[in-house]
Amino acid sequence: MSVGVRLFLSSALFSIVIAVAYWYLSHEPTGTFLLGVMAFGLSFASGYMILAERDANLVGDKRDADPDAETGVLVGTYSLHSPLPLWSALSITCVLVGLVISPALSALGLVGGLVLGVFFILQSR
Repeated sequence: MSVGVRLFLSSALFSIVIAVAYWYLSHEPTGTFLLGVMAFGLSFASGYMILAERDANLVGDKRDADPDAETGVLVGTYSLHSPLPLWSALSITCVLVGLVISPALSALGLVGGLVLGVFFILQSR
């Protein structure tokens, strides 16, 4: 089992324990639900790593890993001058604030997120 899978599984189990303890002590549904969502997300990530990334050859999973051996490996190409991350954050903020204030603001944020998704796809080519 890789280091990432163990990390995500242990974090998911910890989240479940914390959610149960939180419910037992406070009987407050919102926090318990959010802790459960966090546990689900961590479980999903570990399941993805088990099923889809089982053949990944990661340096951190090797017992005799040498940090100097992986120095200079190209990880990816990143655009340093793209305004899209800023606009994406604004779009997500509109969606979340709109859930509290106005459904129209959420709709605006969703439309903006879809448009930005198209721009991200076009920029990645």
